[in-house]
Amino acid sequence: MTRAGVWIMAAAGILLLHAILVMPSHPAGLSLARLARPTWELPMILLALTLLPGRWLRGTLVAVATVLMVLRAADLGTYQAFSRPFNPLLDLHLLTSGWSLLASSIGRGQAAAAVGAVVLAVTGVAWVLWLCLTRLRGVPTVARAGLAGGALALAGAASVVPGWAPLAVTPVVAAQVTRMATGVNDLAAFTEDLRAASEQAPTFAALQGRDVILAFVESYGRSFLEDPEFALTALPRLAAVEDRLAAAGWSTRSGWLAAPTRGGQSWLSHGTLMSGLWVDNQVRYDRLMTSQRTSLNRLFGAAGWTVGAAMPAITLDWPEAAWYGYDITLDAARLGYRGQPFEWVTMPDQYTWTVLDRVLRGPGDDMVEVALITSHAPWTPLPEILPWDDIGDGSVFDGTRRAGDTPRVVWSDPDTIRAQYALSLDYALEVMGQYVARDGDGALFIVLGDHQPAPLLTGQGASPDVPIHIISDDPRLLNRLPEALFTRGMVPDPARATLPMQDLRVMLTTIYETPLTDRSVP
Repeated sequence: MTRAGVWIMAAAGILLLHAILVMPSHPAGLSLARLARPTWELPMILLALTLLPGRWLRGTLVAVATVLMVLRAADLGTYQAFSRPFNPLLDLHLLTSGWSLLASSIGRGQAAAAVGAVVLAVTGVAWVLWLCLTRLRGVPTVARAGLAGGALALAGAASVVPGWAPLAVTPVVAAQVTRMATGVNDLAAFTEDLRAASEQAPTFAALQGRDVILAFVESYGRSFLEDPEFALTALPRLAAVEDRLAAAGWSTRSGWLAAPTRGGQSWLSHGTLMSGLWVDNQVRYDRLMTSQRTSLNRLFGAAGWTVGAAMPAITLDWPEAAWYGYDITLDAARLGYRGQPFEWVTMPDQYTWTVLDRVLRGPGDDMVEVALITSHAPWTPLPEILPWDDIGDGSVFDGTRRAGDTPRVVWSDPDTIRAQYALSLDYALEVMGQYVARDGDGALFIVLGDHQPAPLLTGQGASPDVPIHIISDDPRLLNRLPEALFTRGMVPDPARATLPMQDLRVMLTTIYETPLTDRSVP
């Protein structure tokens, strides 16, 4: 290679290494200005390559740079999805969930191609960095030392220029290690909480003689009600649902809950509410599933309710169901849906409500936990709302009863994503309201969001709050709700305090312990 070629490749290697060093861990850092910021580590690396030009040092440097690049990309991804940094100890399982969502949205072949492209890109960057740093050996030692000195002088000069202070890479790596250590300590503390947690078995005397339906609505977050764009859809729909319920003799109270997760991992919210403990990561959830902590489902079961679950998103073995303590578990297969899926969404909410009513609500008292997933990403296509008597085994959803473009088209434009998300929740809330008004039959309905959608829709600064609606045809049950938390109607008061999701269990096991008085007494 010519001398000019050696210098060009060496310069390219230095620039590539600099780009990896300044790569941000947070979406807010994605700017061209960041590329112009020097680092303290780059001159140290160049000096080390000058003094120790051996192959082992270059190999170690390329490996560390590749790992740093992957970790920072993982941070960017988890911030966009969950509004938090990546934790290797807690988040590796998300690869499986991510693959499932991607494959069901664009097809296994295209998903495999996308994953392959990512792996190839990372490998390619590592290989190019290796080749370029190898060419650096062809640069005279004095010149290499001069490059290191120049980089150090640049960092020193930048340290006194406002807004141009050198970036430090080492703390990023240290933060990853610290998060892993914190996760270990957190698990130990959570285990102690599990050992200490105990409570008297409730009787739910005020609820005797009626079903209790606990419905989690996928990605139903506070932003849907308060973001000006989403509110154009949310507020009219909630008002329409409230009017429909009132006309059918139902009353509603609404408030806010703080969810333990954002953008995904719905099971953490299920575990939090059912355990009465804060379950905000996978390690805590896994530990809970092996504990002796009594779930809220089991408490209802012990008080005389038949406990069921309708979980249309569960398509694989679900050993965790044993901890929840269901008498009847309807996963995707047992729900008996004979129609076509809606990309990742296995079946529409209207069908789930229909089977819940037909199978899980019998002549006795039933407590049902249901996951409503039509509002799950990719939010397209969406099912039509059909006459309830036409739903049957779901075969009516044969691929023609749907609206919306393909995920590839919708996800090509952020505005289209937001619009389709709003439509999915509009559907979910309307179907819920129709079911309660039509087939509620005296049950107590607790309808809540599982988490906010991804920051891609809400922004990084959105709260973790989700709406909760408690619906009954007996106002006396609603009058027991704390006025500091709940307001009348389907739209929560923005000024009301937010209840941590795990505290909802304590509230339910407390306010409904004493029997209702005569119906003539409010």
